[in-house]
Amino acid sequence: MTRRHRTALLCSIGAVLVPGLAAVVSCCRSAPHPAPNRWGGPLVPAPLVSRGRTVASRPPGGEVVVDGVYRTSASWAGGHPTPAQPSWVAIKLGRCCSRILVSWTSSGNHDYRDLFYGAPVDYRIEVSSDSRDGEGGTWKTAVSVVDNPVRTRAHAVDFEGMRWVRMVVARLPERVNEWGLFLDEIDVHDLSDGGNDVWMFFGDSITSEVFDRGPNHRPAFADAIAERHRGYYPATIGAGTGSFHHPDAVRTLDAALAVNPDVHVVALCFGSNDWDSAAFRRDLENVASRVRASGRIAIVPRVPFRSDAKTDFAAGLAQAVDAVNASLSLLPGPDLYTWFRAHPERLADGLHPDDAGSLEMIRLWTEAAAPLYGP
Repeated sequence: MTRRHRTALLCSIGAVLVPGLAAVVSCCRSAPHPAPNRWGGPLVPAPLVSRGRTVASRPPGGEVVVDGVYRTSASWAGGHPTPAQPSWVAIKLGRCCSRILVSWTSSGNHDYRDLFYGAPVDYRIEVSSDSRDGEGGTWKTAVSVVDNPVRTRAHAVDFEGMRWVRMVVARLPERVNEWGLFLDEIDVHDLSDGGNDVWMFFGDSITSEVFDRGPNHRPAFADAIAERHRGYYPATIGAGTGSFHHPDAVRTLDAALAVNPDVHVVALCFGSNDWDSAAFRRDLENVASRVRASGRIAIVPRVPFRSDAKTDFAAGLAQAVDAVNASLSLLPGPDLYTWFRAHPERLADGLHPDDAGSLEMIRLWTEAAAPLYGP
Protein backbone atom coordinates (compact mmCIF):
# COMPACT_ATOMS: atom_id res chain seq x y z
CA MET A 1 0.00 0.00 0.00
CA THR A 2 1.47 3.38 -0.99
CA ARG A 3 1.61 6.37 1.32
CA ARG A 4 -1.14 8.02 -0.76
CA HIS A 5 -3.44 5.03 -0.26
CA ARG A 6 -2.62 4.81 3.48
CA THR A 7 -3.41 8.50 3.92
CA ALA A 8 -6.70 8.21 2.02
CA LEU A 9 -7.75 5.23 4.16
CA LEU A 10 -6.97 7.02 7.43
CA CYS A 11 -8.80 10.14 6.30
CA SER A 12 -11.87 8.07 5.36
CA ILE A 13 -11.91 6.30 8.74
CA GLY A 14 -11.47 9.60 10.57
CA ALA A 15 -14.35 11.17 8.68
CA VAL A 16 -16.64 8.37 9.84
CA LEU A 17 -15.53 8.46 13.49
CA VAL A 18 -15.40 12.25 13.86
CA PRO A 19 -17.98 14.25 11.87
CA GLY A 20 -16.39 17.16 10.02
CA LEU A 21 -12.88 15.75 10.27
CA ALA A 22 -12.67 15.25 6.51
CA ALA A 23 -12.54 19.00 5.99
CA VAL A 24 -9.74 19.34 8.57
CA VAL A 25 -7.52 16.64 7.11
CA SER A 26 -8.20 17.37 3.45
CA CYS A 27 -4.89 19.21 3.23
CA CYS A 28 -3.00 16.00 3.90
CA ARG A 29 -4.93 13.84 1.44
CA SER A 30 -3.33 13.27 -1.97
CA ALA A 31 -5.90 13.71 -4.70
CA PRO A 32 -6.28 10.88 -7.21
CA HIS A 33 -4.05 11.33 -10.22
CA PRO A 34 -6.13 12.69 -13.10
CA ALA A 35 -6.16 11.00 -16.47
CA PRO A 36 -3.32 12.15 -18.73
CA ASN A 37 -3.98 14.76 -21.36
CA ARG A 38 -2.71 14.68 -24.94
CA TRP A 39 0.66 16.14 -23.90
CA GLY A 40 1.41 13.65 -21.12
CA GLY A 41 0.30 15.94 -18.30
CA PRO A 42 -0.66 16.67 -15.68
CA LEU A 43 2.63 15.77 -14.05
CA VAL A 44 2.58 14.19 -10.60
CA PRO A 45 3.95 16.68 -8.03
CA ALA A 46 7.38 16.12 -6.49
CA PRO A 47 7.32 18.64 -3.60
CA LEU A 48 10.56 20.15 -2.34
CA VAL A 49 11.12 19.00 1.26
CA SER A 50 14.72 20.00 2.06
CA ARG A 51 14.56 23.79 2.23
CA GLY A 52 15.60 25.09 5.66
CA ARG A 53 16.10 21.66 7.25
CA THR A 54 18.68 20.82 9.93
CA VAL A 55 22.09 20.10 8.38
CA ALA A 56 25.35 18.63 9.66
CA SER A 57 28.60 18.47 7.70
CA ARG A 58 32.33 17.84 7.74
CA PRO A 59 33.90 20.31 7.18
CA PRO A 60 31.38 22.71 8.74
CA GLY A 61 29.26 25.18 6.82
CA GLY A 62 26.97 22.70 5.08
CA GLU A 63 23.79 24.47 6.14
CA VAL A 64 24.02 26.59 2.96
CA VAL A 65 23.03 23.58 0.83
CA VAL A 66 19.39 23.99 1.91
CA ASP A 67 19.12 27.79 1.85
CA GLY A 68 17.69 28.03 -1.67
CA VAL A 69 20.57 30.18 -2.96
CA TYR A 70 22.35 29.00 -6.11
CA ARG A 71 25.40 30.13 -8.03
CA THR A 72 26.97 32.47 -5.47
CA SER A 73 30.07 32.37 -3.30
CA ALA A 74 27.84 31.16 -0.45
CA SER A 75 28.48 27.50 -1.29
CA TRP A 76 29.60 24.69 0.97
CA ALA A 77 33.38 24.41 0.72
CA GLY A 78 34.10 20.73 1.25
CA GLY A 79 37.87 20.90 0.91
CA HIS A 80 39.87 18.09 -0.72
CA PRO A 81 38.20 14.81 0.26
CA THR A 82 39.84 11.40 -0.10
CA PRO A 83 38.48 7.87 0.31
CA ALA A 84 40.19 7.76 3.73
CA GLN A 85 38.90 11.19 4.78
CA PRO A 86 35.75 11.99 2.81
CA SER A 87 33.73 15.17 3.11
CA TRP A 88 30.04 14.82 3.87
CA VAL A 89 26.88 16.85 4.34
CA ALA A 90 23.76 15.37 5.96
CA ILE A 91 20.16 16.66 5.90
CA LYS A 92 17.60 15.73 8.55
CA LEU A 93 14.27 15.18 6.83
CA GLY A 94 12.49 13.21 9.53
CA ARG A 95 9.88 10.66 8.51
CA CYS A 96 8.64 12.73 5.62
CA CYS A 97 8.69 10.41 2.64
CA SER A 98 8.96 6.84 1.45
CA ARG A 99 10.96 7.80 -1.65
CA ILE A 100 13.00 10.92 -2.42
CA LEU A 101 14.95 12.54 -5.25
CA VAL A 102 18.33 13.92 -4.18
CA SER A 103 19.51 16.62 -6.61
CA TRP A 104 22.90 18.28 -6.07
CA THR A 105 24.44 21.26 -7.87
CA SER A 106 27.99 22.57 -8.25
CA SER A 107 27.14 25.80 -10.04
CA GLY A 108 30.61 27.28 -10.12
CA ASN A 109 30.95 25.25 -13.31
CA HIS A 110 29.33 26.72 -16.44
CA ASP A 111 29.04 23.79 -18.85
CA TYR A 112 27.29 20.56 -17.94
CA ARG A 113 30.49 18.53 -18.15
CA ASP A 114 32.70 21.06 -16.37
CA LEU A 115 34.04 19.73 -13.07
CA PHE A 116 36.98 22.05 -12.31
CA TYR A 117 35.16 24.39 -9.93
CA GLY A 118 34.23 21.94 -7.25
CA ALA A 119 32.14 19.09 -8.67
CA PRO A 120 32.61 15.62 -7.12
CA VAL A 121 33.84 12.60 -9.07
CA ASP A 122 33.35 9.74 -6.58
CA TYR A 123 30.54 10.01 -4.05
CA ARG A 124 27.68 8.12 -2.46
CA ILE A 125 24.22 8.89 -1.09
CA GLU A 126 23.50 7.33 2.31
CA VAL A 127 20.38 7.15 4.49
CA SER A 128 19.90 6.55 8.20
CA SER A 129 16.94 5.79 10.44
CA ASP A 130 18.71 6.21 13.79
CA SER A 131 21.37 8.91 13.46
CA ARG A 132 20.99 11.69 16.01
CA ASP A 133 23.47 14.17 14.60
CA GLY A 134 24.05 13.31 10.93
CA GLU A 135 27.37 11.62 11.72
CA GLY A 136 26.80 8.74 14.11
CA GLY A 137 24.30 5.93 13.84
CA THR A 138 23.74 3.31 11.20
CA TRP A 139 24.04 4.36 7.56
CA LYS A 140 23.00 2.50 4.43
CA THR A 141 24.46 3.29 0.99
CA ALA A 142 21.58 3.95 -1.39
CA VAL A 143 23.60 5.20 -4.38
CA SER A 144 27.29 4.86 -5.19
CA VAL A 145 28.84 6.88 -8.04
CA VAL A 146 32.33 6.48 -9.51
CA ASP A 147 33.73 8.79 -12.20
CA ASN A 148 30.84 11.23 -12.24
CA PRO A 149 31.14 13.34 -15.44
CA VAL A 150 28.77 16.28 -14.77
CA ARG A 151 28.29 19.31 -12.53
CA THR A 152 24.74 18.47 -11.40
CA ARG A 153 22.55 15.37 -11.31
CA ALA A 154 19.76 13.69 -9.38
CA HIS A 155 19.18 10.28 -7.77
CA ALA A 156 15.96 8.59 -6.64
CA VAL A 157 16.38 6.92 -3.24
CA ASP A 158 14.13 4.68 -1.14
CA PHE A 159 13.52 6.47 2.17
CA GLU A 160 10.88 4.37 3.92
CA GLY A 161 11.49 4.53 7.69
CA MET A 162 14.52 6.82 7.32
CA ARG A 163 15.24 10.21 8.89
CA TRP A 164 18.54 11.47 7.44
CA VAL A 165 20.05 11.59 3.95
CA ARG A 166 23.77 12.22 3.49
CA MET A 167 26.05 12.93 0.51
CA VAL A 168 29.58 11.63 1.06
CA VAL A 169 32.28 12.80 -1.37
CA ALA A 170 35.46 10.73 -1.63
CA ARG A 171 37.25 12.10 -4.71
CA LEU A 172 37.51 15.18 -6.93
CA PRO A 173 38.81 15.38 -10.50
CA GLU A 174 42.57 15.35 -11.00
CA ARG A 175 42.39 18.86 -12.40
CA VAL A 176 40.54 20.90 -9.81
CA ASN A 177 40.58 24.42 -8.38
CA GLU A 178 42.88 25.02 -5.41
CA TRP A 179 40.02 25.21 -2.89
CA GLY A 180 38.44 21.88 -3.79
CA LEU A 181 34.81 20.80 -3.42
CA PHE A 182 31.97 23.32 -3.76
CA LEU A 183 28.26 22.43 -3.57
CA ASP A 184 25.83 25.32 -3.63
CA GLU A 185 22.61 23.37 -3.09
CA ILE A 186 21.19 19.91 -2.43
CA ASP A 187 17.47 19.79 -3.21
CA VAL A 188 15.43 16.87 -1.94
CA HIS A 189 12.03 16.24 -3.54
CA ASP A 190 9.30 13.89 -2.30
CA LEU A 191 8.54 11.10 -4.79
CA SER A 192 6.35 9.09 -2.41
CA ASP A 193 3.21 9.50 -4.52
CA GLY A 194 4.96 8.69 -7.79
CA GLY A 195 6.17 12.25 -8.44
CA ASN A 196 7.58 12.77 -11.93
CA ASP A 197 7.86 16.57 -12.08
CA VAL A 198 11.55 16.34 -12.95
CA TRP A 199 12.95 18.43 -15.83
CA MET A 200 16.19 18.58 -17.79
CA PHE A 201 17.01 21.71 -19.79
CA PHE A 202 19.34 20.24 -22.43
CA GLY A 203 21.04 22.62 -24.79
CA ASP A 204 23.51 25.42 -25.39
CA SER A 205 25.18 28.26 -23.45
CA ILE A 206 21.91 30.22 -23.34
CA THR A 207 20.39 27.21 -21.57
CA SER A 208 23.28 27.05 -19.12
CA GLU A 209 22.98 30.73 -18.20
CA VAL A 210 19.21 31.28 -18.14
CA PHE A 211 18.49 28.16 -16.06
CA ASP A 212 21.39 28.54 -13.58
CA ARG A 213 18.96 29.74 -10.85
CA GLY A 214 21.43 32.50 -9.90
CA PRO A 215 20.12 35.53 -7.96
CA ASN A 216 19.72 37.58 -11.15
CA HIS A 217 17.59 34.83 -12.69
CA ARG A 218 15.01 34.47 -9.95
CA PRO A 219 12.21 33.64 -9.93
CA ALA A 220 13.65 30.60 -11.64
CA PHE A 221 11.52 28.17 -13.63
CA ALA A 222 10.74 26.05 -10.55
CA ASP A 223 9.80 29.16 -8.53
CA ALA A 224 7.50 30.40 -11.28
CA ILE A 225 5.78 27.01 -11.67
CA ALA A 226 5.26 26.81 -7.90
CA GLU A 227 3.63 30.25 -7.91
CA ARG A 228 1.24 29.37 -10.75
CA HIS A 229 0.45 25.74 -9.89
CA ARG A 230 -0.32 24.95 -6.27
CA GLY A 231 1.45 21.89 -4.86
CA TYR A 232 4.19 21.80 -7.51
CA TYR A 233 7.88 22.62 -7.30
CA PRO A 234 9.75 20.89 -10.14
CA ALA A 235 13.21 19.44 -9.80
CA THR A 236 15.38 20.88 -12.58
CA ILE A 237 18.69 19.82 -14.11
CA GLY A 238 20.53 22.49 -16.10
CA ALA A 239 22.41 20.63 -18.85
CA GLY A 240 23.67 23.46 -21.03
CA THR A 241 26.99 23.54 -22.92
CA GLY A 242 28.71 26.38 -24.73
CA SER A 243 29.12 26.20 -28.54
CA PHE A 244 26.53 23.42 -28.69
CA HIS A 245 25.30 22.37 -32.16
CA HIS A 246 22.55 20.00 -33.30
CA PRO A 247 24.98 17.08 -34.00
CA ASP A 248 26.13 17.43 -30.36
CA ALA A 249 22.55 16.79 -29.23
CA VAL A 250 22.42 13.57 -31.23
CA ARG A 251 25.76 12.49 -29.80
CA THR A 252 25.27 13.39 -26.12
CA LEU A 253 21.56 12.94 -25.37
CA ASP A 254 21.75 9.31 -24.25
CA ALA A 255 24.62 10.03 -21.85
CA ALA A 256 22.74 12.97 -20.32
CA LEU A 257 19.66 10.80 -19.74
CA ALA A 258 21.75 7.91 -18.42
CA VAL A 259 23.11 9.96 -15.51
CA ASN A 260 19.61 11.27 -14.72
CA PRO A 261 17.24 8.33 -15.26
CA ASP A 262 14.46 9.98 -13.24
CA VAL A 263 14.14 12.99 -15.55
CA HIS A 264 10.65 12.93 -17.09
CA VAL A 265 10.49 16.14 -19.14
CA VAL A 266 13.33 17.06 -21.51
CA ALA A 267 13.43 20.61 -22.84
CA LEU A 268 15.48 20.55 -26.05
CA CYS A 269 16.99 24.03 -26.11
CA PHE A 270 19.53 24.20 -28.90
CA GLY A 271 19.83 25.74 -32.34
CA SER A 272 21.21 29.22 -31.65
CA ASN A 273 24.64 28.15 -32.95
CA ASP A 274 23.21 26.51 -36.08
CA TRP A 275 22.27 27.72 -39.58
CA ASP A 276 21.31 24.74 -41.77
CA SER A 277 17.58 24.40 -41.10
CA ALA A 278 17.24 21.09 -42.97
CA ALA A 279 20.05 19.41 -41.04
CA PHE A 280 18.79 20.97 -37.81
CA ARG A 281 15.29 19.63 -38.40
CA ARG A 282 16.63 16.13 -39.11
CA ASP A 283 18.66 16.00 -35.90
CA LEU A 284 15.98 17.67 -33.77
CA GLU A 285 13.41 15.11 -34.92
CA ASN A 286 15.91 12.34 -34.16
CA VAL A 287 16.53 13.59 -30.63
CA ALA A 288 12.88 14.37 -29.83
CA SER A 289 11.83 10.93 -31.07
CA ARG A 290 14.41 9.27 -28.84
CA VAL A 291 13.19 11.23 -25.84
CA ARG A 292 9.62 10.04 -26.50
CA ALA A 293 10.73 6.47 -27.13
CA SER A 294 12.32 6.47 -23.67
CA GLY A 295 8.91 7.21 -22.11
CA ARG A 296 9.64 10.88 -21.46
CA ILE A 297 8.07 14.14 -22.62
CA ALA A 298 9.99 16.23 -25.15
CA ILE A 299 9.27 19.95 -25.42
CA VAL A 300 11.01 22.21 -27.95
CA PRO A 301 11.02 26.04 -28.07
CA ARG A 302 11.27 28.09 -31.23
CA VAL A 303 14.96 29.04 -31.54
CA PRO A 304 15.55 32.59 -30.25
CA PHE A 305 16.09 35.44 -32.67
CA ARG A 306 19.64 36.78 -32.64
CA SER A 307 20.50 40.35 -33.62
CA ASP A 308 24.20 39.84 -34.27
CA ALA A 309 23.79 37.76 -37.45
CA LYS A 310 23.79 39.29 -40.95
CA THR A 311 21.41 36.52 -42.08
CA ASP A 312 18.36 35.61 -40.00
CA PHE A 313 19.12 31.89 -39.73
CA ALA A 314 16.90 31.66 -36.65
CA ALA A 315 13.78 32.24 -38.77
CA GLY A 316 14.37 29.03 -40.71
CA LEU A 317 15.29 27.15 -37.54
CA ALA A 318 12.07 28.32 -35.87
CA GLN A 319 10.10 26.96 -38.84
CA ALA A 320 11.96 23.66 -38.49
CA VAL A 321 10.88 23.51 -34.84
CA ASP A 322 7.26 24.08 -35.91
CA ALA A 323 7.55 21.21 -38.40
CA VAL A 324 8.98 18.81 -35.81
CA ASN A 325 6.36 19.76 -33.24
CA ALA A 326 3.63 19.11 -35.79
CA SER A 327 5.18 15.89 -37.09
CA LEU A 328 5.58 14.36 -33.62
CA SER A 329 2.52 16.04 -32.04
CA LEU A 330 4.65 17.60 -29.32
CA LEU A 331 3.54 20.23 -26.84
CA PRO A 332 5.04 23.41 -28.39
CA GLY A 333 7.61 25.19 -26.31
CA PRO A 334 7.76 28.99 -26.01
CA ASP A 335 8.10 31.18 -29.10
CA LEU A 336 11.49 32.67 -28.28
CA TYR A 337 12.06 33.73 -31.89
CA THR A 338 9.13 36.16 -32.01
CA TRP A 339 9.68 37.56 -28.52
CA PHE A 340 13.38 38.37 -28.96
CA ARG A 341 12.84 39.69 -32.47
CA ALA A 342 10.42 42.18 -30.92
CA HIS A 343 12.84 42.90 -28.04
CA PRO A 344 16.40 42.81 -29.41
CA GLU A 345 17.47 45.23 -26.67
CA ARG A 346 17.18 42.29 -24.27
CA LEU A 347 20.06 40.49 -26.03
CA ALA A 348 23.23 41.44 -24.16
CA ASP A 349 25.58 40.58 -27.03
CA GLY A 350 23.16 39.96 -29.86
CA LEU A 351 22.88 36.29 -28.86
CA HIS A 352 22.63 35.77 -25.09
CA PRO A 353 19.77 37.37 -23.13
CA ASP A 354 20.58 39.93 -20.47
CA ASP A 355 19.15 39.40 -16.99
CA ALA A 356 15.79 40.97 -17.87
CA GLY A 357 15.66 38.91 -21.07
CA SER A 358 16.44 35.76 -19.09
CA LEU A 359 13.52 36.43 -16.76
CA GLU A 360 11.25 36.92 -19.76
CA MET A 361 12.46 33.62 -21.21
CA ILE A 362 11.66 31.89 -17.92
CA ARG A 363 8.19 33.49 -17.96
CA LEU A 364 7.58 32.26 -21.50
CA TRP A 365 8.71 28.77 -20.54
CA THR A 366 6.38 28.78 -17.54
CA GLU A 367 3.43 29.73 -19.72
CA ALA A 368 4.27 27.11 -22.36
CA ALA A 369 4.57 24.39 -19.72
CA ALA A 370 1.13 25.07 -18.22
CA PRO A 371 -0.62 22.13 -20.02
CA LEU A 372 1.73 19.78 -18.14
CA TYR A 373 0.38 20.94 -14.78
CA GLY A 374 -2.86 20.86 -12.86
CA PRO A 375 -5.09 23.92 -12.63
